[in-house]
Amino acid sequence: MDKCRWVPALKASVALVGAALVAQALNVAAQDAPDPAVLALTQPANKLEVGVGDVDKASAKFGEYNGLNKKGAFGILNFDVRGGAYGSDTDATRWMVRAAEMGLENRSISGEYGVQGSYRLNLGFDQIERNRSDTYQSPYSYGSGVFSLPDNWVAPRVPQVSATGINFRSFSASTGLANALAAGAVVVPTAAQIAQVNNILTNDVPAFHTVELRTKRERYEGGITYNLSPEWQVVAGFRHEEKTGAKPMGTVTSQVSEFAATLADPIQQTTELYNFGLNYTGQKLFVQAGYNVSLFKNSIKSITWQDVNDLTKVATMGSAPDNQYHQFVLTAGYKFSPATKLVANASVARSTQNDPYLTQSQNGNLPFGVPATSLDGLIVTKAFNAKLTSRLSKEFNVSAGYKHDERDNRTTIRTYIFQDATEARAATASPFNSALGYAPNTLASNINIYNNRPYSKKTEQLNLDAEYRFAKGQSVSVGYDWQKLDRYCKNAWIDCADAARTKEDTGRIDWRASVIEDLSFRLGYAYSERRVGNYNESAFLSLVPMANVLGVGGAATNGTTVATQSALAYMLANGLTAYGSSTGFAPPYVGNTLIYGNNGGIIPQALYGSRNNINEIPGLRRYNMADRDRDKLRTSLNWNASEQFTLQAGADFNKDNYANSVYGLKDAKSWAFNLEGTLSLSGTFSASLFLTTEDQRSHSAGDAYGANSATANVNGFTTISPSACYGTIAARNANGKQDPCLNWDTANRDKIDTLGLTLRKKGLLADKLDLAGDLIYSRAKTDIGVNGGSYVNNPFAVVGAPVGTVAAFYIPAAALPTVDTKTTSLRLSGQYAVSKDSGLRVTYLVQRMRSSDYIYEGMQFGTGTNYLPTLEQAPNYTVHVVGVSYVMGFR
Repeated sequence: MDKCRWVPALKASVALVGAALVAQALNVAAQDAPDPAVLALTQPANKLEVGVGDVDKASAKFGEYNGLNKKGAFGILNFDVRGGAYGSDTDATRWMVRAAEMGLENRSISGEYGVQGSYRLNLGFDQIERNRSDTYQSPYSYGSGVFSLPDNWVAPRVPQVSATGINFRSFSASTGLANALAAGAVVVPTAAQIAQVNNILTNDVPAFHTVELRTKRERYEGGITYNLSPEWQVVAGFRHEEKTGAKPMGTVTSQVSEFAATLADPIQQTTELYNFGLNYTGQKLFVQAGYNVSLFKNSIKSITWQDVNDLTKVATMGSAPDNQYHQFVLTAGYKFSPATKLVANASVARSTQNDPYLTQSQNGNLPFGVPATSLDGLIVTKAFNAKLTSRLSKEFNVSAGYKHDERDNRTTIRTYIFQDATEARAATASPFNSALGYAPNTLASNINIYNNRPYSKKTEQLNLDAEYRFAKGQSVSVGYDWQKLDRYCKNAWIDCADAARTKEDTGRIDWRASVIEDLSFRLGYAYSERRVGNYNESAFLSLVPMANVLGVGGAATNGTTVATQSALAYMLANGLTAYGSSTGFAPPYVGNTLIYGNNGGIIPQALYGSRNNINEIPGLRRYNMADRDRDKLRTSLNWNASEQFTLQAGADFNKDNYANSVYGLKDAKSWAFNLEGTLSLSGTFSASLFLTTEDQRSHSAGDAYGANSATANVNGFTTISPSACYGTIAARNANGKQDPCLNWDTANRDKIDTLGLTLRKKGLLADKLDLAGDLIYSRAKTDIGVNGGSYVNNPFAVVGAPVGTVAAFYIPAAALPTVDTKTTSLRLSGQYAVSKDSGLRVTYLVQRMRSSDYIYEGMQFGTGTNYLPTLEQAPNYTVHVVGVSYVMGFR
């Protein structure tokens, strides 16, 4: 939303003189009035606006970026003041001070002072505040780096469901005290269980309090430009940025069971930017050499939060680390002739991150600490760009460009050994103790053994363009782009890139025409084809070096035979990935077939020392590394029908096809249309009507595959209803990894329509009053259709149930509720001229938003079992703003 300036009423009086004196004065003024262009150069115009405004209702969403989030009055102060030795033939001193929105949190002020042709100094300050939410609530209180729960906090339980499991539905009486279903029977909570839930309601629910999620960025900057001679120039500048506030951050804690909490992550960061340059400009050659520095510092090194299940346990997460960036850059251009020139740019940069690691070991989750005191991260970036342009003739232009960009991550690869957050050590031993040089029971089986993955990327690109003017008012442009992208990790034990190399070719054609006067047209089309050499579905294994080590202690055994190959060796020998075979259950699994367990499933976590599944479904392709065909169509029309009426229109169409991706993003389409007409009558009235519409659609696919097993019944019952793919539990379980009923796909659609009307009327009330009005309506809708389904066991399929009871149901997926947001904004303003250079301005704004978004429904009490509710509300508001100000201009 555009920022609005609001203005206070001031009384004004105008003295009248005799008619003869007025006529005489006007006659003299007309004869002596300077030329406006000369006046602008010799006597700069100054502007001042001062006033007051009022917001009738607080709303974070309405004031998300405009500084009008709070209820009540605010000041208005805007000015642009310029001075210096204007009119002097010997002194070229100039200065300027400009300020905007000084009464709001989104204020800015800047100033310049200098002598034309010699030097220029500039200083500035601006800030912007983002108001993310004013309805977020949390039971946590933050202080000294720790999110703490109240001392009387009670672990959330719904005891009639589980006596030990976390269940946040206990925060609502309607769900926490409801009957439960267990073992095929309805369980009515006992008096003791009711008392337990009431104790949670009494102690925990009142702890939730509102925390404003907002951030503020303040920027101070300055610089100097000094001309050593007409050819040589020195430049230097600095920028200091401070960012404070809090933003939402999701965290996961694992103790009795995994659950999530959204914390108000505190922000206290500074960034220092410095730049130095030396420039040379000659008749044919220009050269610019520069040095740029960025220094980032985060005052908050980590956050720690208490476990809602056990206040004696905490989890800690590191915040963004301090880092530095240093860059040398050289740019040069040479004009071979008036028609041909070459411009090139080269740079080299070093990014370093050497913040000390957090060494606190909570609940023994770092049994040996960390392998080094810090990451000691280093990335060297090298870039080179060159472009040659030439006008071969009056009708024919050509250009060629080359780009090389290499991000070389030289960070050392180390092995990190850790437990999951707040998770207790398992009783069984890790099979990799011996391979790592430890005693048999040193590490437990639930340990994580990970390598970091320093990711590097190199891009080479070639661009060729030609334009030919083949008739008056008509031209055609053609172009070709070639790009090669390589991804790699230096010194990784195995290839770390999903797509080590991708190549993309793009062809473009563009036709511009103005075949009749006042009507111009443009039509452009581009086609690109991206291809991936070999997609590596085992790239994730670079994180887990133990996948290449044969564990000891029964990691892959059925009690009779033991695997004799590491996980990687078996995969390579049999052409498989960590997903394993897509076939069904086919025992017996003995010897090395035990790499995939006793059911032919995915590779077990124990075989590579991880608490996460390191595998991908065969056929899954990440959209930015997948084969893709892309079509782009662009068109525009400009029609100056008359001096009073103009019309502009444009349309864009995009289509992406990922035909070789079995799973992941399959295709994406979008089109956009804009239309604007402007009518001007008599020089005092104008009207503008515009319409924009945008439609984005995409289609994704996936597989919610299950595990193969020999299980043939649920408590003795065997049938599935409806029998969409398999009619029995035995048939379904034997084909868990190839069940077509577990395939799913989504059809996503985002549609945004905007309609706007602008009216302007000048010269009312004896040419003293100007009026303006803007009305804008927009509607955004998101629809997500889902095909597929999932199985759920019948809770009434228990021992003793009637014969013929269904064992499990197949439940088809359903479309998600529509997300719908409607926004209407009306702004009216009027300015009354008190004198020739001053006036009174009144502005009124009303904005209304109505939003329905199902995501907020799941943030309330009683909706989720394993995530802490935040009680945030969908943004719905109607806000009125009025402002009155006095505006004056002076020289």
